[in-house]
Amino acid sequence: MIEKKIPNPRPLQKKKPPCPATMAFEAFAKAFEGFEQTKVERTKCWEFFKCGLHKVGLHKHGQCSAFTKSAGRRCWLVAGTLSGTEPECEVARTLKSCKDCEFYQKVKKGEI
Repeated sequence: MIEKKIPNPRPLQKKKPPCPATMAFEAFAKAFEGFEQTKVERTKCWEFFKCGLHKVGLHKHGQCSAFTKSAGRRCWLVAGTLSGTEPECEVARTLKSCKDCEFYQKVKKGEI
């Protein structure tokens, strides 16, 4: 009887090298296993100044733009002094610029 060699239906293939992006993602995921994020409540400008803001967003000069635009940590973007318009913020009305504000300086330095 003649022995026939049956070709292997699947030729041996070399293993593909792992994808660098996949390896990086897996290393990153492993490094942060068990990492728990906690939400830190940060002081808002109206809490810092106790400016008379009520829960509805009103103070003695009217509507608080920082409150209505949810900008309590970046109030200088909406308060008015840096935009060249009349300041809406009670505190900003007393300052030449928001850059002179104690709250602005503390936030920028990461103190609060």
